[in-house]
Amino acid sequence: MPVKRFLEKKIDETKEAKLEEALKGKQRQLRGYAFYIASALAAGTALYHLYTAIAGPPFAILFRNIHWMLLATLIFIYFPANKKSPTHRIQLVDYLCVAITLVLGFYLWMNWDAIAARAGAPTQADIILGALLVIMVIEAGRRTVGWFIVIVALLFMVYAYFGQQMPGILAHRGYSIARIFPYLYLTDAGVFGIPLGVSSRFILLFIIFGAFLDRCGAGLFFRDLSLALTGRYVGGPAKSAVLFSAFIGSITGSSTANVVTTGTFTIPLMKRLGYKPEFAAAVEADASTGGQILPPVMGAAAFVMAEFLGRPYVDIMVAAAFPAFLYFFTSYFMIHYRALKENLVGLPKEELPRLKDVLKQGAYYFAPLVLLVYMLFRGFSPSRSVFFAIVLTILLSWLKKETRMFPKDIIQALIDGVQKSLEVVAACAVAGIIIGMVTMTGLGLKFSTLIEMLSGGRLLWALPLTLIASLILGMGVPTTAKYIILATLVAPALVTMGAPVLAAHLFILYFGTDADITPPVGLAAYAAAGVAGAHPLTTGWEALKMGITAYIAPLLFITGPALLLIGTPGEIALALPTAAFACVGLGAAMQGYFVRVMPFWHRPILFVGSVMLMETTLLWDLIGLVLVGGIFLIEVIAKRKEEAVKV
Repeated sequence: MPVKRFLEKKIDETKEAKLEEALKGKQRQLRGYAFYIASALAAGTALYHLYTAIAGPPFAILFRNIHWMLLATLIFIYFPANKKSPTHRIQLVDYLCVAITLVLGFYLWMNWDAIAARAGAPTQADIILGALLVIMVIEAGRRTVGWFIVIVALLFMVYAYFGQQMPGILAHRGYSIARIFPYLYLTDAGVFGIPLGVSSRFILLFIIFGAFLDRCGAGLFFRDLSLALTGRYVGGPAKSAVLFSAFIGSITGSSTANVVTTGTFTIPLMKRLGYKPEFAAAVEADASTGGQILPPVMGAAAFVMAEFLGRPYVDIMVAAAFPAFLYFFTSYFMIHYRALKENLVGLPKEELPRLKDVLKQGAYYFAPLVLLVYMLFRGFSPSRSVFFAIVLTILLSWLKKETRMFPKDIIQALIDGVQKSLEVVAACAVAGIIIGMVTMTGLGLKFSTLIEMLSGGRLLWALPLTLIASLILGMGVPTTAKYIILATLVAPALVTMGAPVLAAHLFILYFGTDADITPPVGLAAYAAAGVAGAHPLTTGWEALKMGITAYIAPLLFITGPALLLIGTPGEIALALPTAAFACVGLGAAMQGYFVRVMPFWHRPILFVGSVMLMETTLLWDLIGLVLVGGIFLIEVIAKRKEEAVKV
């Protein structure tokens, strides 16, 4: 089947799948007046945030309050209370939640001066309304993200209330509901804290940007470009899946959302080539998860990191660039060696789009991304940068008749962007509860102290503990929210014991993200397995192997930050090429193929040597080079002997 017709068929299937997913209880497909009201509110919400990107937002807590009031209203409209709820209309309970949300928002908005004047002395109304806000945030989180993060938030509130009954180092004075609810409602350390602040200023705008790119045809362009670049080579469709999913994954802000969006195209293409369903699903889960650590957007978590660290976003982006390259470079070679091992060739040339034609028709889609990065490097704020990137996207859509964005298309892109952001916004609000309780009780310091006690104050012993905590806390939580939780609880322990601050935060971001492909949960792997018709646990193990660099590199951030382009020119010059070469060895070791199918005992030696090459000190690099080079020579000699025998 020619690729063009194949793409068209998959696009239709994707639309049907999204509709089916909506009908099964995700977002409603509204009809009648409810549809028009919700659409108008979504478009208005997007326009308001675009306006603040240029004119500047109001006072922080009031802006976050307006942001939550608008988005929470849409959450209760679009997301049904349960699977048995109507999928085309709004229920009475939804209207009640909307009414409460609006009352809470307007109360804070209209009475802010009085609230600020009596800070620390909440009224009975403050306590009651604070309790209602917490209930609404919990309900919004339950409807959108699921029970896991909601249960975590509730446990933190229980911990704050029953502090005196907690054991050992975890004990604290305990706080009454008269302290907890106003703290979460009326301060910028609770629900309206940093998470919703970043959501209101950056995340929503970048998701809207992604919706505009998709609406004007950029998604199809990058699909074609990925196929044109790699489709005819060994394992080509899988390599194109990595490129395509990585790009889209960087913008979506969710590994799982990206899997179900791009996987409907990439997974069938890989299976068609001959890859087993589990491996095809693992490739998609791996690439979608890797998109969360890929600049320039990094699933929006980088903006939160910049806010936490008080550093320019460009610093985060530059530091994360080379580790992201290592991640996808390893994936590339794993696919390459797997294809050689199973003798899987690329697609016929006549079924692939021509690179020259693809670039001629859509190279201009790179322009908004280039403008975005350029403005960020010039010191413009992320919100202003993405605003102009959106404007440029709209203008570029008029270069081709079939992609021109008329007012109707612009409005629809605004609506799509807001709809796609609802889960992330809900997760950020719930994360605000968690951070509020951590701040109030001092748990962050206690958690750090606990890790220091268990590790004896030794950084190298603390890393495995932090790794495990990051994987556990990262399960079932969207990327941005999981980073917020981990940055509050885990990162301070590493910094206290001597880890570079930026390295510590990227460490927990990586391992929190790794949770999406780590068995037994691995939500991205589960989603990909569903699309591929594969076994979830087997897919999880395959995805873990595919993403092995993301489990190794973060440990090396701490001991050798040269991988983050931090250090002397000599250290960086040594670290980059040896780490890149290590990716080749890691891919071969994990797939059991170098120049031929390797004996099993060669694989652990190659693996250890590759890890040593990724370490940034000269001695370790030399030992790694000897091990990897030795295995390579042995394999080459054995391959020649096999060929001589055949002759």
